[in-house]
Amino acid sequence: MWEEYDRVGTTHLRETTRQNYRSAWRNIAPGFAQWPVNRIEHADVADWVLQLSQVKGPETVRAAHRLLCLVLDYAIASRRLVVNPARGVRLPKRPPARERILTVDEVAALAEQLGNEGDLVLAMAYLGLRWSELAALRVSDVDLVRRRVRVVERATEVGGRSDVSAPKSRASQRHIAIPGLLMNRLGARTVGRQPDALVFPSPDGTYLRNGNWRSRSGRDKALVELGLEAVTPHDLRRTFGSLARSAGADLRWIQRAMGHESITTTARIYAHLYDDELDLVADALDRLSGGR
Repeated sequence: MWEEYDRVGTTHLRETTRQNYRSAWRNIAPGFAQWPVNRIEHADVADWVLQLSQVKGPETVRAAHRLLCLVLDYAIASRRLVVNPARGVRLPKRPPARERILTVDEVAALAEQLGNEGDLVLAMAYLGLRWSELAALRVSDVDLVRRRVRVVERATEVGGRSDVSAPKSRASQRHIAIPGLLMNRLGARTVGRQPDALVFPSPDGTYLRNGNWRSRSGRDKALVELGLEAVTPHDLRRTFGSLARSAGADLRWIQRAMGHESITTTARIYAHLYDDELDLVADALDRLSGGR
């Protein structure tokens, strides 16, 4: 069933998603690869989840269970099963989200430490770009006159190569305002170059890959020296949302700039940045009540 699903049931998915499914299957295969689909019962899946949870983290277990559900859903659609025995199984809880949001000074220090490569840090922290969007950005996407960056492509690493495609959602195709501190840096990378040239290319002119850039730029060493161990490109993107909110940006603007399809996603990630407004509400209620 998995081989059939992988062959014909995932053709509409992005290559990165298909690659993730194949990785998740490696956690399913030892438990169920040889089972007839009509012999799998709810208790069997519950036992498998429990055993896998003893050796794998919650996110890995949840990803494997989701794929198992999809394969069995495909079995139902192709009339091999009537019900999905994997649905409704209790799963391990997700751990609290790790937050590592940098300050303006930390962003500046990291960019300075990386020298000529520091503008990548600034682009992620002040434009809110995903790494894949940064890697796919072309000269024609940077409008220095209107001070806008246009996001229309992403380059994702899949199996040692770059998979180039449109952003994952319509909301991710967006325009972002360029802060003044980035104008000269982006100008140096774009002015006089061909429109289809990459703004942040690898040394050989191809799509930039995260691992290669980390090695070449000395990013990991710089993070250790600055006390910023384990900071990721996604942390820099989240730093953008935090700094934008601190600068007074409305939540809906942050949603649009970051390319979130739903404002619910933005609110869930950045709700803690609105704690000060709780104090304003409390003060307003005090005034209404006259302090009684």
